[in-house]
Amino acid sequence: MIQTRDMIILAVIAIVSLVLALRVQTVAVQSTMSKVVTLVPENAVQFDNIRLITLKRGDQAFTFENSDGVWNQVTPFALAIDSASMLAIIESVQGLQVLGVIQNNASLEVLGLGAGANSIELSDGDNAVKVFLGRKTLGGRAYAKIDGQSPLLVSQSLHRRVIDMDYRMWRDVRLFPNFAIDGAGIERDVDGDRLLLERKDGRWEMKEPVSARVDQGMLAEWVGKLAAARVGRYVLDEPADLSMFGLDIPAATFTVTNRNGEDLSVWIGGRVAAGSQDRYVMVVGNPVVFRMSMEALAQLFPVPEMFVDSTGSGVSRFDVKQVVIRTGNKEVKMTREIDRWVDANGMLADTPAIESLLAWVLETKPLSVAISAYPSGDEVASVTLIGYDLAPLDTVRIALDASNQWILENGDNVLRLHPTEAGNVLEPFQN
Repeated sequence: MIQTRDMIILAVIAIVSLVLALRVQTVAVQSTMSKVVTLVPENAVQFDNIRLITLKRGDQAFTFENSDGVWNQVTPFALAIDSASMLAIIESVQGLQVLGVIQNNASLEVLGLGAGANSIELSDGDNAVKVFLGRKTLGGRAYAKIDGQSPLLVSQSLHRRVIDMDYRMWRDVRLFPNFAIDGAGIERDVDGDRLLLERKDGRWEMKEPVSARVDQGMLAEWVGKLAAARVGRYVLDEPADLSMFGLDIPAATFTVTNRNGEDLSVWIGGRVAAGSQDRYVMVVGNPVVFRMSMEALAQLFPVPEMFVDSTGSGVSRFDVKQVVIRTGNKEVKMTREIDRWVDANGMLADTPAIESLLAWVLETKPLSVAISAYPSGDEVASVTLIGYDLAPLDTVRIALDASNQWILENGDNVLRLHPTEAGNVLEPFQN
């Protein structure tokens, strides 16, 4: 049997071995960490304040500028760029690890670092650092060098991001960036059918096809969808012939205006292929053709009627002091006195009937809405709303069409269609 003393000795030996093993491992990790060397010294530039990135890859050259945290491509043409993508490129340059030195005396041409080599340059406005990127080799390694220094073996992380990656992935794919905040106008034209909306003092108004009140909640939801609209798949940069994509004479245009009066327009061209509903699209001023699905484009082209405020009038019932109801040759004037209504003679009126009428013309949603001329020949009644200053606030006209649907309209040529039974609230004022 193993004696107790032997057990204790074995336990002590095991513990000492474990401690030594952990210490050796820690020292090894620390030693490895201490040997990590980056190609670009930390003090070469201010990496958190890079203002300009210049990239050469093959026969392509790109320049990206940072203005107050907003990145834009300036060459070969102006284009909004995704800031996160630029930050990832900067971090790749900053963290590029040196994996070894080059043992032989290979020429720069052999290493892919000679004339015409790929390169990336970062500038903070005061200082700049330029990294040349050579050939990739085995084991996840590649050749690189800082301008004016000797070549070294580095990891392939920077090569993969700035040379191998599709540069179109760096673009800002939002169609209307910041529109939810800065949007002041929307203009849409489809074969001459125009929709024009303007925002003043934080509220949207419809100007075309009719001048009408707008459902602010519905429009705010749409503006959110516009702000979230994304570019589809890229097709071609700097096209020589727009007619190939049906963009020489666009089928539709969509323009947004910001608070500074600056316009951003999108052209919708022809179908991508027979049997496909996808369309070619282009942002005016950006020579880039891309495609969008019909589902995505449908978000840009809902019917104008869905944005119209469907209530008969935008007046609040609490702002109404008097109501003038005209039916045929009869006119009735009612005046509010605290919580009751009185007629022109000061006699108590049918308060529930008046409140029901106001609820119909001011608050009730119709079955449907149509933009069309008001059928004045079918008019049955009108309700004029007068404020506490005794000035008219609005007049709602009421007609009954051939299908016995009631129409409410207040001069904007927007017909709000209500069911037959809705007109029952008029009966007390028609007798």
